[in-house]
Amino acid sequence: MDKTIIIQPESGLQYDWKAIAANPSALHEPKMDLVAYKALYINKIAQARACSQEPVLMSLPIIDENRYFASITRGMSMQERKNVLYWLGGTTERLRNIHALYNLALFRLAAQHCVHIVDVTSPMLASLRYDTLLEQDGVTLSSAGNALVERELTKVRAHESA
Repeated sequence: MDKTIIIQPESGLQYDWKAIAANPSALHEPKMDLVAYKALYINKIAQARACSQEPVLMSLPIIDENRYFASITRGMSMQERKNVLYWLGGTTERLRNIHALYNLALFRLAAQHCVHIVDVTSPMLASLRYDTLLEQDGVTLSSAGNALVERELTKVRAHESA
């Protein structure tokens, strides 16, 4: 059976950051909440199986929350940056936690739906130079990050042909 690798580039880190900067005390929802995120994956798993494909999920790459914060607040005033940080609970660590929440949901979905998951998160976290795996925005994979992901995907391909 052919495999279909399911990758969803959106995550829970997509917010209207300008709205948050303008009103950090308001309730702000991600552009794709966790329920919709999981439903999207469940749908893609079902679609792959309906096409006689074996679905394979890929975990989320790491993020650098400080570089991501700098990226999402670029062009904002100092007060707007403070407002975003206030909304985050005073620390950029909240960005990493939101990201981890969505990544954990992927591992749970894989277990619940008996789907293999390619874990790119663990080797990225284990890297001594994980900062080189991301571009300056803190979320886009660099060429080194893409190479790491490709190595992990190659392991899956090698395992299936063995």
